Amino acid sequence: MAETVHHVAEGHVRSADGTRIGYLRAGEGPAVVFVHGSISTHTDWMRVARLLAGKFTCYSMDRRGRGRSGHGEGPYSMERECEDIEAVLEAAGEGAALVGHSFGAIGALDVAMCTPVRKLVLYEPPLPFGGPIAGEKHAAYAAAIARGDIDGALELGLENFSRIPPDEIAAMRASRGWERLRTLAPGWVRELKVMDGLSGDVERYRALGCPTMMLVGSESPEHPLKDASRALAGVLSSARVEVLEGEGHVAMRTAPELLAKLIGDFLAV
Repeated sequence: MAETVHHVAEGHVRSADGTRIGYLRAGEGPAVVFVHGSISTHTDWMRVARLLAGKFTCYSMDRRGRGRSGHGEGPYSMERECEDIEAVLEAAGEGAALVGHSFGAIGALDVAMCTPVRKLVLYEPPLPFGGPIAGEKHAAYAAAIARGDIDGALELGLENFSRIPPDEIAAMRASRGWERLRTLAPGWVRELKVMDGLSGDVERYRALGCPTMMLVGSESPEHPLKDASRALAGVLSSARVEVLEGEGHVAMRTAPELLAKLIGDFLAV
């Protein structure tokens, strides 16, 4: 699939609490909204969006506290995150599809439970089905962030929450992308707290009616990604599962052509 050259426009909406939520829009055709995960921004989905722009109008949003979006002044919660997604969906128009990754997939899932969504794509939502995501390590991560030890916090979080092997973390730290992760690391504190406060019971999602595609990396860790995805797929009658062979949790960066093909084919039917 070749990347299509389309004008990319900046836009924003106001969420229910007045917080500015920014996005980039590219392409023409039926709308699809991309919701990124933790320690991430809209940029993670832009290569996929550009590949799909020939057939879809792609809205790559920044979740609150990221990129073009405001932090919000009230208490943080998953409800606020869902309101942000709903605001972008409203801007995208009736019949929009929704793609969520990681923490963003949890929000996308919750939104699809109460808001009309034409189709839903979920890429490894880390629901605490097999136990907490951060657990007792959350306090250590938060303390490291508070005292300014961002590098130490990231190493702790990537190893214990994302289950990334130490040698891969060392390579990440030596890369140009590490500084971006450092900038985004503080926001992980509140998101981890929210994730660990969620119920691990996926039974409530059985009521989800819209067609759903679940993406699961063959190299992703068992917990909290494969176990939660497997449990969720077990209760979603309308879900199909696509295993991303040889890929892990960030295939939108490592294999954008693969994701664009799978998402495009699913949304086109």
